Amino acid sequence: MKKLLILFFVYPFLITSCLENEKTQEQSAPVEKKPVVAVVEAKEESYSPVLEFGGSFKPFREANLSARMPGKIKKIHYREGATVPKGSVIVTLSEEMAEAAEAELEAVEKDYERVKDLVDSGVLPQQQLDHLEAKLNASKAKVKMTKENMEIIAPFDGMVAEHMLREGEEFMLLNPGLTPGFSHANGIIRFMDLNKLFLEIQVDEKELPLIQNVKEIEVVADAYPDTKIKGKIYSTETLVSVISRTAVVKIEINNAKKLIKPGMFGRVKISLPEVKAVMVPRLSVIRQAGTNQHHLFVIENNAAVLKDVEIIEDLGDFYAVKGINNGEAVVSAGKANLRDGVSVTVSSK
Repeated sequence: MKKLLILFFVYPFLITSCLENEKTQEQSAPVEKKPVVAVVEAKEESYSPVLEFGGSFKPFREANLSARMPGKIKKIHYREGATVPKGSVIVTLSEEMAEAAEAELEAVEKDYERVKDLVDSGVLPQQQLDHLEAKLNASKAKVKMTKENMEIIAPFDGMVAEHMLREGEEFMLLNPGLTPGFSHANGIIRFMDLNKLFLEIQVDEKELPLIQNVKEIEVVADAYPDTKIKGKIYSTETLVSVISRTAVVKIEINNAKKLIKPGMFGRVKISLPEVKAVMVPRLSVIRQAGTNQHHLFVIENNAAVLKDVEIIEDLGDFYAVKGINNGEAVVSAGKANLRDGVSVTVSSK
């Protein structure tokens, strides 16, 4: 009977204690908060795509000047870097070759006169005189060529870029100029027209059709980053490389002040006609680590949805992208704690 009385008094106490513990646990359990995000509206806008390239400046015209026969260099009349008018004598060769040719001609002329007398008197046949006459004509041509080669003339207005040989050295018919990046033909003087220059760039086969009708191009030399130069397309290489799938395009620029030197590096910006694309803030786009894949979050029915996007143009604070539609709500702040499908609170600020 005592046990029943004890149980009767204790049981209500146990029930009350259990209910209070459950209530305390419910009150202490944390309530999961929704991430707070800020959004902006993706907008379709017009912009001018810009293609950028880099390349090296090359002479507008270049010639490795030399003689047509070996000889010693007697005098170089212009120093390296000097401007030379067309038709001016740049190099004079030694007279040794001309003197030897004239001596040879004199000997052949004497032989010719002696044989002619013998032929006229009937001692020798006409055939021997004919052979000697051919030799005489060849000797005269050699003298003429030798005298013409004693002087090397500027073929156009230009600049002496390099003395490939020095005064007193012997010019042979194989004296290669091996300056990297320029022509490798043999010669005595490397001569260039620098009033204009070419900037040679490699253009991808897909971009070639886009630039063909461009009228004006912005060129900047790395040596003069604050100076913008107007350029235009001079020519496009006929063949596309089967390895790189690119073709060489020559951009012509004016270089009347001779500030830019061949071999300098330059950059090109080509603005294309306006197109439309969806714009999103740069800070909204997330790049997947170790890849070139990009994505962002949009808000649909108060939930974050992860979408892959393709960046088609970098416009500074904004990207032009493919993968989302005009008018979608793009997360601009608070994306660090988001995952696909999580419910969010959109900030009204």
